Amino acid sequence: MAKKLLIVADRASSRQLVRQAVATPHDTVLECATADEAVKAAGVFKPDCVMMGVSLPAPGAFRAIKSIRKTHPEVRVVAVSTHDENEMRRAASAAGAIGYVTSQNLSELFLLAAPERLTAKPTRRKQK
Repeated sequence: MAKKLLIVADRASSRQLVRQAVATPHDTVLECATADEAVKAAGVFKPDCVMMGVSLPAPGAFRAIKSIRKTHPEVRVVAVSTHDENEMRRAASAAGAIGYVTSQNLSELFLLAAPERLTAKPTRRKQK
């Protein structure tokens, strides 16, 4: 099943790594370099899944995740980072990300963006 994927990272090399880990030849992939571009693209492109680099410059990835999830609750957003820190994981989850994947474990992205996962409705964890 083909997917529409939005990959967001400030470096082209990072976007390419994510693309290689997730996309199949049947998928339609759009890349963005900033959080603002990603928010705008989500409204026009209507992706099934967004892979959001969390190290984006201001206004920042977490604000973009929150905005995308608010205006497009059907879109699944996965946070991607080079840092494996609990604080970053919590911030991504609080913003509405369905998962947090480190660049060392990019193969997990494929599982989170799998077509059968995309058909399930995303859920938000309740904040404590």
